[in-house]
Amino acid sequence: MSHLLELQGIQKSLGHRSVLNGADLTIDAGEIVWLVGPNGSGKTTLIKVAAGMSTPGKGTVSWFGNRPSPRLRARIGVLLDASFLYGELTAEENLFYYARIYGLQDARQKVQEWLERVRLHRDKHVLVKAFSKGMKQRLAIARAFIHQPEVLFLDEPYDGLDVASSQHLTAWLKAMREAGTGILLVSHEDTAFRGLSVRTLKLSQGRLIKGESP
Repeated sequence: MSHLLELQGIQKSLGHRSVLNGADLTIDAGEIVWLVGPNGSGKTTLIKVAAGMSTPGKGTVSWFGNRPSPRLRARIGVLLDASFLYGELTAEENLFYYARIYGLQDARQKVQEWLERVRLHRDKHVLVKAFSKGMKQRLAIARAFIHQPEVLFLDEPYDGLDVASSQHLTAWLKAMREAGTGILLVSHEDTAFRGLSVRTLKLSQGRLIKGESP
């Protein structure tokens, strides 16, 4: 059976600096992998390569046993430092736009459901450019989760969230893991994973090694 995600021998340089040096990784259904390492170690670079948003210098990336493709992209969710939200659209319009891209048959229902989940239903007609950092982060989470992806790539998903939103996010991650989603995430919020089964990997000198569990 194929892994949901598989990286083999990933090498990547930024300028003249080697960031990834033969990184190997597999993620299976219902597994959360927490990627740790010091700032500048290449965590964000690795997650971008895994999500198909950056091309490795060497090595292969596989989604569901196949090379990344536009067809398979609809089965993954991505949350990075860039929100991928449109400031001139409202919260509701942003989510509806992505729901249609993902081909959701019940797009309007899903949009309203996620606006309520992230506590933005009262602000759904407000332009996103007027949102605070925390509001944008909550909407970006809804954008990444709305189509129930089979693989999730999350870079600092707790950034800018208040306590209640952090607790909700952890609950959603648990539910998605139990539904079979594979999750690769970078986060400094180690206490947020209490109650979750997390496999920890440390990025050291461009390679992934087993880390200590939170």
